[in-house]
Amino acid sequence: MKQAYLKFGGTLPKIYSRRMPCASRFGSAAYKSDGGGDDDDDYDDEGDTKEERMLLRKIKGMLKRGLKGVAAKAEIPAIVTEQIKSFSDLPVEALRSLADEKTGVMAILKKQGEKLAELETLNSNGAVRSSVRAQVEKWQKDNKEAITSIRAGVKRDLTELQIDLRAVASPMTPANTFGGSAYIPAPQIESGYVDLARAQPRFWDFLKKLRSSSSVYVWVNKVNPQGAAAFIGPGVAKPGVSFSFESEISNAKKIADSLKASTELLEDVDGMYSFIKDELYYQVMIKVNTTLMTATASSTVPAGIQTLSVTYTLEGVEATNPNNYDAVRAAVAQLRSGFLVGPITGFIHPVDAANMDLAKANDSGVYVLPPFTTADGRTIAGALLIEDNNVAQGYLQIGFLDLYKIRIYKDFVVSIGWENDDFTKNLVTFVGEMRLHQYFSENHTGAFIYDTFENIKDAIAIEDVAP
Repeated sequence: MKQAYLKFGGTLPKIYSRRMPCASRFGSAAYKSDGGGDDDDDYDDEGDTKEERMLLRKIKGMLKRGLKGVAAKAEIPAIVTEQIKSFSDLPVEALRSLADEKTGVMAILKKQGEKLAELETLNSNGAVRSSVRAQVEKWQKDNKEAITSIRAGVKRDLTELQIDLRAVASPMTPANTFGGSAYIPAPQIESGYVDLARAQPRFWDFLKKLRSSSSVYVWVNKVNPQGAAAFIGPGVAKPGVSFSFESEISNAKKIADSLKASTELLEDVDGMYSFIKDELYYQVMIKVNTTLMTATASSTVPAGIQTLSVTYTLEGVEATNPNNYDAVRAAVAQLRSGFLVGPITGFIHPVDAANMDLAKANDSGVYVLPPFTTADGRTIAGALLIEDNNVAQGYLQIGFLDLYKIRIYKDFVVSIGWENDDFTKNLVTFVGEMRLHQYFSENHTGAFIYDTFENIKDAIAIEDVAP
């Protein structure tokens, strides 16, 4: 058998066997399928001697190592499995020859590997070749009779097995694999969306919101106080005092917007209803915020706080080289001197806030933080200062915010329906709206100040007097 093997021309004869092995060696055991695992033997070694099993395992390991880079990776397990099956019928002398490190399987595979450069060139020129497995099958078919005789112990010459090894394909990379597809690999899509960077309803967030159960809201002011108490002697008439009442009324004001969308859009985009509702809500709230800050009152529009505010007019507050901290402190003094009580909240532009933080002493360059502020510089004389893009740069809006009254009559709600011929056009209209009361008692006049920092600083500034 060894002599017959040497006539193979240094190639590996792979013998497909589907017959039952001879009973003397394997008993009644049958071969397993070709799809066995890579680590387990896919042949029945029952009846083999210990040496034969050891040699077959050694050859199997040599085949695995030798075929790396010679055959396609996916083909190696099948080649090894079928080759070991064909070797399992060989006598122990032939197995020893195949297991020889210098002249056996490894030497043959090395010789075949030297042809790769030539094969790669042929492949690049479009040469068509069958797989290693298919070539071995053809060789076995062509030498069927000779192989049968060899198995029966008769020496026969075999044609040389010339394996046309295919060059290993170029590595798969994202560039040459995905083909420009936007869906391989499968993308992960973040839920929701990234919203626009827009002004937010900051002022609205700090207003105290109450409730109303009616579209008409009435409040009563005490007005026209007369007389005063006095110290008197016995028998003297007591001085009289009086006052009267006046009522004021607020009719709920409506703020609304709308949006049209096709039913196809609503069906095809997950969460589109929520996206539309979010946009409608933002547009309503930013309009409410702007209106409550700046609008002039009318039958349909509430009065903005700036139209109800006064400028800085307090006399007696003085400072040398006043800065913005001093201006805020002076405004707080005016508010407190008007007999009103409660928390004070101020709003300034972020640029003005930054300039206040960066103020330094002229002589030493040390940061200036007045003793009447907190460590972060955002609470000045008890007044909370808020950065707000909706306030014009260089202005201070400050006051008793609780005295600017808001009562919500109808919460924000989104309604959906059709108008005109929208139904036949598959268009749906979304309407977002809310209704609220805004009111302010005339008895609280002076509760808010809206003025520029420069005007306030000019009003409190005193000139340095040379010693």
